[in-house]
Amino acid sequence: MTINEKLSKIQVEFKSKKSRFNSFGKYYFRSAEDILEATKPFLKELNVTVTVNEELVSFDPPVMQVTAKVSDGKDSIESKAVVGIDLEQKGMQMPQKYGAASSYGKKYALGNLFL
Repeated sequence: MTINEKLSKIQVEFKSKKSRFNSFGKYYFRSAEDILEATKPFLKELNVTVTVNEELVSFDPPVMQVTAKVSDGKDSIESKAVVGIDLEQKGMQMPQKYGAASSYGKKYALGNLFL
């Protein structure tokens, strides 16, 4: 089975619950952790791995690029998400601002990869 066929199987059969609730916007959403948890049954079955890498691509303004990759050890397919870091966001310490951007980028890179 090719890496494209493996990814296609994951995309067709993948189900991830929206387990988080945004009380401000009154809606449920899925996190990067929810998406990764839902991929686990496919990893052993298809002998693939999923990795997520982050890179700060700009310092002024701070911009992070997140890459989600599925690989079978021979071939791989990846998807990227680019997110800005809001340094003016109120109520957060600097590490929290970077962490929030990181979580957001992971979620969208994984969502793009797995549809």
